[in-house]
Amino acid sequence: MIEAPTFTSRGIERAIAVNSFADFLERVKILEPPPGRGVIQFELWPHLVEVIDALDSERLVVILKARQVGVSWLLAAYALWTAIYHKGAVVLELSQSEKVSAVLLDKCRTIHSLLPKHLQTDVGLDSATEMSFPQYHSKIVALPSTERAGRSETATLVIQDEADYHDHLDANYTAVKPTIDAGGQLLMASTVNKLRPASLFKEIWRGAPSNEYKAIFIGWDARPSRDAAWLEKIRANVPVTEKLNPELYMEQEYPGTANEALAPSRVIAAFDPDAVKGMQDDTREPVEKIGVISIYQKYTVGKRYVAGTDTTHGTGGDYAVTVIIDIRTGYVVADICDKVLAPEILAGESVKMLALYDNPLWAIEYNDWGIVTIRKAQELEYPRIYERSKDKYGWHTNASTRYTLWGELIEAVASRLITVPNKLGLAQFESVIKNPDKDGRIEAMSGAYDDYPTAVGLAWQMRKEAYGYSNVTEIHSFGEFA
Repeated sequence: MIEAPTFTSRGIERAIAVNSFADFLERVKILEPPPGRGVIQFELWPHLVEVIDALDSERLVVILKARQVGVSWLLAAYALWTAIYHKGAVVLELSQSEKVSAVLLDKCRTIHSLLPKHLQTDVGLDSATEMSFPQYHSKIVALPSTERAGRSETATLVIQDEADYHDHLDANYTAVKPTIDAGGQLLMASTVNKLRPASLFKEIWRGAPSNEYKAIFIGWDARPSRDAAWLEKIRANVPVTEKLNPELYMEQEYPGTANEALAPSRVIAAFDPDAVKGMQDDTREPVEKIGVISIYQKYTVGKRYVAGTDTTHGTGGDYAVTVIIDIRTGYVVADICDKVLAPEILAGESVKMLALYDNPLWAIEYNDWGIVTIRKAQELEYPRIYERSKDKYGWHTNASTRYTLWGELIEAVASRLITVPNKLGLAQFESVIKNPDKDGRIEAMSGAYDDYPTAVGLAWQMRKEAYGYSNVTEIHSFGEFA
C-alpha cells in the first residue's frame, strides 16, 4: 500500500486551521523573551476558552482584565488568523500610541513566522505599521488611537488594545464603529485605568449586555499557578517612588474582581470611598422639578441656608452647578446641575431657586465664566452675594483657599455631615482624587467631573459667614473684579 503524500495530510491540517480558530491555536507558538521560556506552544488556559467562544459567537466583545493573562497574544493570533485565512479581510489594531501599536503587530508577525510552513502564506508589505497578504488580498494595520484613526477603512475586525488608556477613545470609537456595522467585529480589551473612572471603556463594560456587548472579566488569579503568595510577592517587589504607589499599582494591574477593578482607587481618592458609598443610601428623586431646578426638601421657616455655584461654559463640557445646603443638617435641599446652561442663564435660574429659600448667602466661584455669572446675579439684584473682600465678589480659589475648600469638605464627608440626594452629583465625589502626578493636587480624574463637589464645598464654606454680614454685599453695584 502506498502511503498518501504528506501534502494531503498538510492540506487537511490547513483546512482545519482555516475553519476553526480554536484548532488554529493548537498550531500557534509564541515568544517569551528572556527571562521567559523563549519559543513555547500557546497555552490555552481555561479563562481563554471563554474568550475564544465569545470571538466565535459575538460581534462586540469587551474584556476587562489583569496583567499578563494571555489576552494580548490571543488577540494577536486572532488578528493573524482573520487576515491570512479570510479573503479581503481588513484588520485594524488600535493602541494608545504608535510605538505600542507596532508592538501588537509584531506579535502577529512573530506568530506567523513560528507557524508550520504549510500554514503560512506569502507576506507582501511588511512594515512597523502594516502586514499584507497578497494571496488573500488582506492586511493587518496597526494604528495609534487618534480621533480619526481607521475612519476611512471598512474593517472586518477592529481590536482596541488597552482601550482604557487611549487618550482619544471616544472620538476614535466614533470613527471606527461604523466601519464594522456592516457585519464586522469590534474587540476592546484593557487593564483598568484608575485615573480615568468615567471612561468610555468602563461605560461599555458596565452597560453590557444591554448594549449588545459581551463583557468578560479576567482577574489576576485566572492564570494557573498564581495564588495569594504569588500576589504578595508581586506587591512586595513594587518599588516605592515619588510617582509610583504600590497599592495603586496593584489596584490597576492585578484586580481580583470586576468590582475591584472598576471601584475608585482607595489610594488616591480624595473622599473616603466607604463614606461616599454609604451616602448612596440617601440619594433620591426630587420631590419637585421646576425646569432645571430640583427640589429635595422644601423651604422651612426658621431654617438657615447657604449656597454655592461652580460655573461652566454651558457648551456641554463640564457641569454648571448651584446647590443650596441646610446649615444645621448639611442636607443639599435643592440644586441645579446641567451641562448646557450658559453663565448668564445659570445666574438667572439660580436666582429663581435661591428665592425659594429666602435668598441665602451665595458664593459663586470667581473664575473666567464665574465673573459673568456674578455680573448677571448683580444685574438681577440678588441681595446676598459673597464678598471675599470689600467690593471683590465671589470665591477666589488659590493655593490657600483650595486647601481650605477641599480639606474641610473631605472632613465633612468622612464625618457624614453632608447629605447629597442627587445621585449624579454624589457620583462626582468618587471622581475627585489627590493627583499623584501633580503633587497631590485635588481635582477630578481625567475624563471625570468635580463641579458638583466644588459647588457643595463653596456652600459649606459659607456656613462660616451666614450669621454675619462683613463679607456679604447688600448693594448691587458691580464693584471691582480683581
